[in-house]
Amino acid sequence: MKVFIVFLGIFIISVSAIVFQGDLGAYGHELLLLKEAAEEGAAGAALCLNEEEYAKGNLVFDYKEGEKYIEDYLAYIKRNSKALSEGETYYNIIFQDDKLGYSLENVEKIPSVTVEVKVLTEDLFRVPFINVTSLERRAQYELPEEEKAKNYFEKSGS
Repeated sequence: MKVFIVFLGIFIISVSAIVFQGDLGAYGHELLLLKEAAEEGAAGAALCLNEEEYAKGNLVFDYKEGEKYIEDYLAYIKRNSKALSEGETYYNIIFQDDKLGYSLENVEKIPSVTVEVKVLTEDLFRVPFINVTSLERRAQYELPEEEKAKNYFEKSGS
């Protein structure tokens, strides 16, 4: 009987470890997709510039177009993500440009777009001692300084 009880204990611990490993892999995959969504959203939104303001020499983002880009990308990436497709997705965009101004930390006044994506979902782990119901990632994309961009284009011959 002692051998059976020890075997049953080792078996339960082994199955729990295997389930935990599988859930941890899925959790890592979900975080990777969320990181990709935040980075791609910030980079894509930073490319949406207001052409009229840019012609006047000001770096101002097209806020509606940037927000639409992020929404479209989140809709696109949902097909690969269980948490994004089944959970509630929230995002926050912070633009820093010549029109809206810059934060106190942005001393050099570099235009940037920060995207924070948060997903509320059901518990991602099946083991009872771990409970993860929300995922959150944040990414910031800064436009290069004009002098650096000019030097880059002069060196590349474009």
